[in-house]
Amino acid sequence: MIEVGETMGELPTNKIVFCERSWKTPVSILAFLIFVTFAWGIYLLDHYDEDDNFHGADDLSVGQFLVRNIAMPHVQRLYHTVPPAVVGVGGGGVNAGPVASGAIVGANGYVITTLHSVSNLPEISVQVATTGGIRRFPAQVVKTIPGHDLALLKMQTTEKFLHFRMADVQTVVPGQQVFAFGRNMAGAPLVRQGLVQSADAPLAVGATQITHLLRSDAVYSWEQTGGPLVNAQGDLVGINIAATGPTGKVEGFTVPAQVIVSHLQDVVRFKKGSATAPGQPQTQTVAAGSTNWWSKARAVVGGPTAIPGMGMNVVQGNVVKGNVAPSIPSGMPFIDTDHVGGAKIGGYSVADIVGLVMLALAAGVTGGMMTMGGGVLQVAGMMVFFGYGMYLIRPVVFLTNVVVYGAASLRNDKAQLVQWDKVKPLIPWGIAGVILGYFIGNAIGDSVVGILLGLFALIMAGKAVMEILQPNAGEETAESISAAEAEDEMDELMALADGTSRPKASGLALPEGHARSAVLGLPMGLFSGILGISGGVIEVPLQRYVGRISLQNAIANSSVLVFWASVAGSVVAFLHGSSTGLIHWEAPVTLALVMIPGAYVGGIIGARLMRVLPVRVLKGVYAATMAAIALKMLTSV
Repeated sequence: MIEVGETMGELPTNKIVFCERSWKTPVSILAFLIFVTFAWGIYLLDHYDEDDNFHGADDLSVGQFLVRNIAMPHVQRLYHTVPPAVVGVGGGGVNAGPVASGAIVGANGYVITTLHSVSNLPEISVQVATTGGIRRFPAQVVKTIPGHDLALLKMQTTEKFLHFRMADVQTVVPGQQVFAFGRNMAGAPLVRQGLVQSADAPLAVGATQITHLLRSDAVYSWEQTGGPLVNAQGDLVGINIAATGPTGKVEGFTVPAQVIVSHLQDVVRFKKGSATAPGQPQTQTVAAGSTNWWSKARAVVGGPTAIPGMGMNVVQGNVVKGNVAPSIPSGMPFIDTDHVGGAKIGGYSVADIVGLVMLALAAGVTGGMMTMGGGVLQVAGMMVFFGYGMYLIRPVVFLTNVVVYGAASLRNDKAQLVQWDKVKPLIPWGIAGVILGYFIGNAIGDSVVGILLGLFALIMAGKAVMEILQPNAGEETAESISAAEAEDEMDELMALADGTSRPKASGLALPEGHARSAVLGLPMGLFSGILGISGGVIEVPLQRYVGRISLQNAIANSSVLVFWASVAGSVVAFLHGSSTGLIHWEAPVTLALVMIPGAYVGGIIGARLMRVLPVRVLKGVYAATMAAIALKMLTSV
């Protein structure tokens, strides 16, 4: 009740609590900076070319180098100009040889190669030919496209490289002159001149059929796998795949440039080359020295006599019979309507944007219904359905959490649910945990993270099933929670979503001190940093059963802790990624911009569903979702 001054007849004045709390100032500044960053990103994305930021020799593509320094390119000059942009891709060992070739497609060190070549490597290194000899750079998978056997790598370096422009192959003509490059096991370049034999050729690899491929007789060697197929202008026509044909001989296929651009332009801002001019059939020639290498390589990596550990990681595929020859007359163009054209927003197709929004919406609904599990769904979906690597996923999830949990923290504080005296000591431990977890996650690699994420989801599914079968299981161990509260937990949750909940008195059973703070704050940060999840699925139970506080306060306290941990995670991910040359701000910021609205709206929808659906239905949906994630993640490795 507001009191009115009796003697002066003063009107009551409202005190704005927001302005009186010191912690709100940095939060307000941070929110403003995030808004400015997103606005800046939106403005620049449609005007940004990755290589516009660089000037001088490091900015040149192979095609530009030919035009600027040689005027009219000559076929023989390609042999001297293209190899610096062709790399060897291998394991991380000091003496590990290459398992495939690759093509540098961005000045910042983006490399495209074949997915099957790197899928089982615990560590990846890229071998680049320089004036000082072969240099090795550690690399990480940024994105994979299993349907076309493609992997986009990023070298961990801030150096700049000669790279390929993408050829204009919206129209591909059989008979066109092309050149297939690669690097052999010693790191030396090899190349063969040939012709495009057919377009839209299929290739069956196991149970997967790869479509929209080019066929070319320029690909003759296992070591051209993952390497570039270029035209006479030095532009990238596609990425080569060496496959075993019906006769047991190597047959050459190429994933064309328009497919590469369609799938990877959300991460790399490709330079585009000039239109490819159809060429007349010419006699095939092999670069000097390649003939002798081929005779030796056949004994090492060819056929059943391959030496284990020394051969190239090649596709054992089969040509789909009846569809090898082009369905169009020689000299007539083939137009790929599936990968060319269509509306693009910030490098994303409308279909990709819709998919990312739907994933974020589903993650938000899951988190809104059960106050946990949304981050697990978001990370697993980005890995499985979109092929992103954890180096890109982590900053995206951290940015999303900053906005979503920042808003949730403000709502919970307004409802007076946040227990600041208990939360503040935990924040440093949460921040320390997420930083440590980030580097642990980077060290163990995406494949191990995928397994851990699957196991984590499996545990969550089992927990939900147990709660369905035994609704009050485990509640009797919480001494400060009454039996009535245990039976009415979901009612508390619904009241919180409805905004009608009230703070409840609680007491922590653990003694005050650093040990208590570490137990309640560190695990959330570790799981968040390693798996890329929000960490609320860990923190809410810790607050509830270890901290011995009510469900409403546990959720409110967790939202604040997740917010600050996500702020720290964002800073570390961007600083570390930028300093090592692993990521660039535009890709994670764009992904976050796409996913944040869906996650926010999904959380609101999930909170509404929580009030109308029965408890068993909610937990049943949650258990099914976590079980599906676990099955997919554990069977994909």
